[in-house]
Amino acid sequence: MNRRAFLSAAIVTAAAATMTPGATIQAIAATDPRVFERVDAVLARMTPAEKEALVRCDFGALAHLGIPALSMVDASAGLRGEQNVTAFPVPLAQAAAFDEDLARRIGVAIGTEGRAKGYNNLLGPTIDITRTWHFGRQAESLGEDPLLAGRLGAALTTGMQSRQVIATVKHFAAYTQEVNRFFTDTLVSDRALHETYQAPFRHVIAAAPTTSVMMAYPKINGTFATENPALFDDVKSRLGLQGHTVPDFWAGADQVAAAKAGMDLAGLGPGGVKLAPGALTDGSIPAARLHDAARRILITMFANGLVDNPLPTPAQDVSTPEHKSLAHEAALASTVLLTNRSSALPLPATLKSLAVIGPAGGDALTGVAGSTYVDPGTWTTPLQAIRTRAGSTLTVTHSQGTTGDIPLATVPSTVLRTSGGTVGLTGRYYASAQPTGSPVATRTDSTIDFTSAPVDSLPTVWSATWSGTLTPTHTGLHRFSLLPAGTATLKINGITVVSGSRGTRRFFLGTHDYPLQGTVELTAGRTVTVELTYDNAIADPDPMGRSTCGLTLGWQSASLIPAAVQAARTADAAVVFVNRMAGEAMDHEQLGLPADQNQLITAVAAANPRTIVVLNTDGPVAMPWLDDVEAVVQTWYGGRGMGTALAAVLFGDSDPSGRLPVTFPASTIQGPGTTTATYPGKNATVSYDEGTAIGYRYYDTKGQQPLFPFGHGLSYTTFAHGSLEAAYDAVARTATLSVTVTNSGSRQGTDTVQVYATLPAAANAEPRRLVAFRKVTLAPGAGRRITFTIPADDLTIWSAGTWTLVPGLYTLATARNSRTMTAQRTVTVN
Repeated sequence: MNRRAFLSAAIVTAAAATMTPGATIQAIAATDPRVFERVDAVLARMTPAEKEALVRCDFGALAHLGIPALSMVDASAGLRGEQNVTAFPVPLAQAAAFDEDLARRIGVAIGTEGRAKGYNNLLGPTIDITRTWHFGRQAESLGEDPLLAGRLGAALTTGMQSRQVIATVKHFAAYTQEVNRFFTDTLVSDRALHETYQAPFRHVIAAAPTTSVMMAYPKINGTFATENPALFDDVKSRLGLQGHTVPDFWAGADQVAAAKAGMDLAGLGPGGVKLAPGALTDGSIPAARLHDAARRILITMFANGLVDNPLPTPAQDVSTPEHKSLAHEAALASTVLLTNRSSALPLPATLKSLAVIGPAGGDALTGVAGSTYVDPGTWTTPLQAIRTRAGSTLTVTHSQGTTGDIPLATVPSTVLRTSGGTVGLTGRYYASAQPTGSPVATRTDSTIDFTSAPVDSLPTVWSATWSGTLTPTHTGLHRFSLLPAGTATLKINGITVVSGSRGTRRFFLGTHDYPLQGTVELTAGRTVTVELTYDNAIADPDPMGRSTCGLTLGWQSASLIPAAVQAARTADAAVVFVNRMAGEAMDHEQLGLPADQNQLITAVAAANPRTIVVLNTDGPVAMPWLDDVEAVVQTWYGGRGMGTALAAVLFGDSDPSGRLPVTFPASTIQGPGTTTATYPGKNATVSYDEGTAIGYRYYDTKGQQPLFPFGHGLSYTTFAHGSLEAAYDAVARTATLSVTVTNSGSRQGTDTVQVYATLPAAANAEPRRLVAFRKVTLAPGAGRRITFTIPADDLTIWSAGTWTLVPGLYTLATARNSRTMTAQRTVTVN
């Protein structure tokens, strides 16, 4: 996460002047001594005060040395906060493509656009591991598997840095939840920390040693990541980072302690307070540590070309036709066909009418709130794309059905009454987190809609209750929403309809709100009781450190579902779009789709037997209607290409080639983090009791059957895997696996071949781990022989403080997903 205020900082890097266009400058940095010679020459001219200025981002004091300022921008799915740039699919969607070459090309495009917009430091990619389905930022990361996240992260990083910019890989390490994210103490075993949470960084740094790494918010085993010497030793000494480290914005508690522990680029620290001049030259940290920090920053700048390639004048529009085409390709490659009963998809050419239902127009979500959101600009919505592709022979109608996961209009005072008959509700305000004792104020509030304390005498942390009655104006399903900064519960006739917590109503970088939703059946004219409670104890401070609060009670009194059902009943097929808001500074408390969307799907499916559901979500959701619909398509948040890609899949112009980068649980009690201690934690401490067994490894270890396994995804054709051969080369320290992939179906399609390894029993590892993957597109009846080379490093375990290749029998299996192996062979490692 970064803010341009912090980002107007500067740093410099220069690549070898003889570098060929498109060359990977990371390799040059690692082998060409000129980079280090130039860095050391600059360092020799620097005083301790100038080294300190570099570390604390005071670039104005360094201009005479030729050190340029760092201009930073969030860049996981494109350039956050800019216009006329390309909005690519969110990182989790990029992971669903299972395609390193595609990731590299996305990285090149983002790097090209970033530089053209005047940025030389791109904050991305994000390679945090998804541990639980609760994680509100899972869409910003590359899934649950360390190898997948690492390989794709490396491709993105090298792609970005090929354009003379620095990539900042984030967040190191074990950052998996937003609840109490600034202060959570994560208790994690040494093995899990290295094998699971640091493993993606191992891949990235091996490919791009002169990148930069952002340290995460949480404490790791009692010490903030930004102040943890062991973590800095891991990332620099063990993983081989030659570049510099940087803290996440507001991370940690003590910038001097962070610098002493190994932080290189301090910038703005906790509370947005910049280190004062002299803070690092007064003996608080060793002179050698200050020198090392400055040297690492300069290495990153010189190795990646920042010094030798000054930034151009920022361009107004940097989104090229090629980049827009790439965004469509990426959205297409990430689209996952979860189920397809009766061959409902692709839509048959004999179809005469199609009902499109739900947020499929301009209200379709293309990204998530926070650091990863990218403005799509002018784009083709799913509804537009479907209508264009349908042409004149297929009638396409649209019925809203649901507004999706958005806050609703404020409940008007006209339907609210106090117990005494006054318009509004009776509000009681308390000077504590619990609404007990004597209120500091009692008054009548006509509506519940505030973003600052309604009563002047309230302390920093306070609570309130509102009570009265509501008289509905319609009969049927009513939606209610709460938009809180804090914790709120709404009861209708004594039954809880909406309840939950949000640290913030809307993340200050995003464009989307974070509501809580609920539904209840009500009858027009039949008065019901209303009880609303609220406290702001968990509300996040705003960027200036002030405590926040806020609550809006909203409703939708007339359901949109009946009109959608009528539209579905008169059509040959129905496509229902549903969504779920996600982003930075929020987690999911419920696995189910929010608001009235489950009721909508159930009702439409009852009216039309050919119902297709499009899940535009950031990750897994519960699907109580799964057996009632014909097909389910997962589109994630697909950026500007989402609409055209989806239309291509629905009509069969392209094969759905995406595969799940996260496991979809069948219930809330599956997967890690199912107890309070393991998520979100107790007393600000969360225990990773599952060790290395996260994602599909947890399901395999515990014998749990997921709704859809990791790696799952259907095609419009079928594939066979045969003639498997495997070997291990002890000299090269690699295993090889060859397989013939054949399209055994009747149309062209794309297979994603996954390779899983089972380690010897002495390794004490999970039943299997992903060790390789590759996409192959084949015509009907065609076959191709492909060979995977698996480095021994990807077969190792972390044991007794080192990476160990356990001798014994290894089983290598080709697979369709983590649960469906197609063929296997064994190799012996001595």
